[in-house]
Amino acid sequence: MIRYTLNNTINEVYQEKAILPYMHLLYSDTLLAFIPEEYRDVPLKEAEKHVIFPWGMPFSGKQFLDAAAYAQEIAYTDRYELLPLWMEETKDYVPDVSRNDLSSVFLIRKKSAASQTRPAAVMCPGGGYETLAFDNEGLGLANKLDEMGFAAFTLNYRLAPNRFPAPQHDLMLAIKFVRANAERFGVDPGRVLAMGSSAGGHLCASTALLSKTLEEGLDAEIEKQQLPDAAAYRAQSGQPDALCLNYPVISFLSETHEPSFQALTGGDESLREKLSVEQHIPADYPRTFVWACLDDSLVPASNTARMGAALEKAEIDHRCILFPQGEHGCGLGYGTSAEGWVDQMGAFLNWT
Repeated sequence: MIRYTLNNTINEVYQEKAILPYMHLLYSDTLLAFIPEEYRDVPLKEAEKHVIFPWGMPFSGKQFLDAAAYAQEIAYTDRYELLPLWMEETKDYVPDVSRNDLSSVFLIRKKSAASQTRPAAVMCPGGGYETLAFDNEGLGLANKLDEMGFAAFTLNYRLAPNRFPAPQHDLMLAIKFVRANAERFGVDPGRVLAMGSSAGGHLCASTALLSKTLEEGLDAEIEKQQLPDAAAYRAQSGQPDALCLNYPVISFLSETHEPSFQALTGGDESLREKLSVEQHIPADYPRTFVWACLDDSLVPASNTARMGAALEKAEIDHRCILFPQGEHGCGLGYGTSAEGWVDQMGAFLNWT
């Protein structure tokens, strides 16, 4: 495999045809579109000096290289397995994420030779329901959880212009799929964590909130698609046993991330309160670990604070942490005050 460095260019990476399907996943075309053409043919270390994304974050050559490295691992090794959810599994399955339909909904898991049953984690990257930060909020987190003793799965779910409840149905089906295949994957079906970052946090939190009402529509869709394991899926719950919400979008009523609401609902105001999770926490809501950074300039940390208060009021087992510094999208938080949050989450769950 070619080992790319900061001396390579974006276009040099995209000339490696075998990894292109996975680069489109791991470094989305939406993100790529913000990088001017003139900076795609200069070394990554030079592009870092000039490219600033519209939300204020600088282009990271390291993040791009991480995506390329993951793409190579998926393309050239057998370390990862891709599992389509709305269609029959095939050995030669290669997702076309540009289609953004049922055929592009899948899980990625890192194969493991674990000798004992493990808890499972389904990872939902963020991206405002318009794109997915699949590397640092998907596979990056999944690999860390795998090291911690989880069987980790990263979900590629439907985005805009697909609307609610399409992403929620995808997550519920993913949870049902993991439980229905618990023996195959060596997981405990009674310990399934849903972990989401940013809008992915809203996806996890809202799915847990609405799973009972979403179940009927999901079962109808499973029947419509004639999934071969429909009966096995119906027998499983789509409700996660626990949640981990990383700098999540929670409320659509105030101090929210309005682009997430528009992308998820198409601006349907009748859904604004319904999908404001903090307004409706029931007594049987899953135990929850939720955190954010106070200097988050994209999704106000008040979303996390209000979620913590709502969980406290409903007497749900939870832990809510507001770190001083780390901004938005910091993933594992390395180099920020949030570094180590994942270990605190593991201690809270006490599953491994």
